[in-house]
Amino acid sequence: MSSRWFLLGLLGLALVLGCPDPEGDDDTTGGEDDDDATGDDDDSTGDDDTTGDDDSTGDDDTTEATDADGDGYTAEEDCDDGDPATYPGAEELCDGLDNDCDGAVPDDETDDDGDGLAECEGDCEDADAAVFPGAEEVCNGGVDDDCDPTTDEEVDDDGDGFDECAGDCDDGDAAVFPGAEEVCNGVDDDCDPLTDE
Repeated sequence: MSSRWFLLGLLGLALVLGCPDPEGDDDTTGGEDDDDATGDDDDSTGDDDTTGDDDSTGDDDTTEATDADGDGYTAEEDCDDGDPATYPGAEELCDGLDNDCDGAVPDDETDDDGDGLAECEGDCEDADAAVFPGAEEVCNGGVDDDCDPTTDEEVDDDGDGFDECAGDCDDGDAAVFPGAEEVCNGVDDDCDPLTDE
């Protein structure tokens, strides 16, 4: 009888002090695993799913912020972490890119008329493909075809009242213009285009 009371006493002591879960985990409820109780290793305060442990901000599973191009902005902040000239607030360059990361390329960096040049590259009329730096200047009513910025053929350089578009065959000589008196000087004075009639 005394052995029986002794065994019952040991069993009671074990219940008071707590014994390992029969499944071998650290949860105190039999049949449960080790994933759901306070103090265990996976899903509650103080274990490895909270701040300071394996799966949360500031712990050893967090990806360290990187700045691949060295512009002072991390990959999460920078819209192109491979280009040091591109970052939030950067100065816009004439390169057709969104340098300041505002989500838009400035209008003056796009070639709207398809002539190969944008406004920031000197195209003075980006809605007309015939107008761009280096284009041929033609008589077309005062348009600056070559963006130089004068309408060369439409300027009366010699002050004789005629420009090249008005028929002045030598806009560097005020004595030469359409209707001028033809004299014997080896020059086509009246732009007819005969010389010394």
